[in-house]
Amino acid sequence: MAAPAGGAVGRTEAGDVWEVSDEGVPPMRLTTEQVLALIAQGRLGWGSQARRPGDAKWTRTASFPEFGFALPHMNFLNWKGAGKYNEAEGIAAVNPSFDRATDLARKVAMDAASQTYAFWFSAHVDWIPAPIVRKAKLFKMWDGFWVAPIVESSTVRPGTWLNVYFVAFNFTDKTQQRTIRATDAPVPEESKAALSFSVPSWRWTIQRVSIPATQGPGEHKVGFTTRTGTERAATAIAVGVLTLGTVIATPGASGFTLTYRILPAQVAKTVTDWEAWGVQAAEKRFDAARAVAIADAAGREIPKETVLQRFRPYLTPSLVLAALEDKERGPQVAITSFFDDFIFDAFGVDGAEKAFVVK
Repeated sequence: MAAPAGGAVGRTEAGDVWEVSDEGVPPMRLTTEQVLALIAQGRLGWGSQARRPGDAKWTRTASFPEFGFALPHMNFLNWKGAGKYNEAEGIAAVNPSFDRATDLARKVAMDAASQTYAFWFSAHVDWIPAPIVRKAKLFKMWDGFWVAPIVESSTVRPGTWLNVYFVAFNFTDKTQQRTIRATDAPVPEESKAALSFSVPSWRWTIQRVSIPATQGPGEHKVGFTTRTGTERAATAIAVGVLTLGTVIATPGASGFTLTYRILPAQVAKTVTDWEAWGVQAAEKRFDAARAVAIADAAGREIPKETVLQRFRPYLTPSLVLAALEDKERGPQVAITSFFDDFIFDAFGVDGAEKAFVVK
């Protein structure tokens, strides 16, 4: 199969009906929007097939302009010398809103600059607390199995959690079942389960690993690898015994290390206070405009209370701390601007005032 790149950009037509199938997915009759929903969740991949009811020929879903834009675009797999890459840099977007996730994918796909990214994707994950749009790295863990770790906030308050979203991609023709090992951090057993993946051929999935911030204040590291040092040593010993002590090459490991910071208690309290201030400032903007809701890019209205509730987890400790350290604008202006960033990331509107609904 050719490397995934996605197809042309298209618009959903009301009433469209398709037949689709994929590995482990029997043929289904779905509307265009339903197909897009499965693609955005990673439940239909680059190997999926589609056709109009009554057509005899199946065609790769990625080839249809209605769907190709929504698939993750792994441009680097088509670059010269792609087989030598062990990591790639690109853009990752994860959104709790299906409409926003697909709208963003459509817009990025229309931008010629998107071809210069090693990869980009816009995924719909309904259980994520707030939109995440940022630069990301993709790491080759095993042949054809790559992982993009997305850190919710690299700065955390004591007693909370370091949340890492693992987006795992399988670029092979067989289902891959893999387990990543965590080192140098207290990963609870229930979180370790999220480090085991079963990804069908040419599909992807996303799983969250939560690490408790129980260590002391300061900088910490957590490693994620295909094998721990103990496992590598055990393998070396086993191989050595089998070869009666002859010279051996110890199998290595692939992986990456993430750095995070646990805040001192007083700094954490300051961050919490400014987080609350940010939500209050957003509420005052609603009140000043006499607005009761936000209208997203498609005109759908989201009540004020829902918007404020979603804005709070968007204000991560990393973001608030960046505002407190913003010498040019100051924390109040910086945090106020984060609400506009949130309105764009969550609802696709450039500026809160443009989105306010007054009744």
